[in-house]
Amino acid sequence: MHRQLALVTLAALLAMPSSAARRHAAAPVVSDVLSIVFVEPAAADGTFTAAGGDAWLDVKEVAHTGGSKEHSSRIRRRFGVRIVRSTGSASGMATITSRLASTDGRTSMHLDGKPLTEASMIVDAHAAIGAVIFHTLEIEVSDAVAPGAITASIAWEVTAQ
Repeated sequence: MHRQLALVTLAALLAMPSSAARRHAAAPVVSDVLSIVFVEPAAADGTFTAAGGDAWLDVKEVAHTGGSKEHSSRIRRRFGVRIVRSTGSASGMATITSRLASTDGRTSMHLDGKPLTEASMIVDAHAAIGAVIFHTLEIEVSDAVAPGAITASIAWEVTAQ
């Protein structure tokens, strides 16, 4: 009887896949958060202030030139965007999106020639992590706008691919 029980037990063990006999160890979760760092271009005019994931653009005084046939003034500023990993690794790709987070309605903005609205738009579908990519922000101020401060905010998001 013991011999039959031993044979049945042996047969049952041999029939089980070897992976079922072992428990898989839980893999540690590594925080690999992506973030955006704004970079001031080398030939900056001092109106762009990059502070890691935040940046401020001071357009200073904008005056319309009288001889122009346009009924608005345009300000163009160039800046860089770098995606970094919290682990420090500079490999992989990511998607960068942006949207107009807030505006006072006094301007219209374009990023790399595309109008910025409240809807998210893809800025770079395949941005290399660690590389600096330069973009151009164009702000248009109508002549009909009364003088005063302009307030607007752009939200940026990055997603790993």
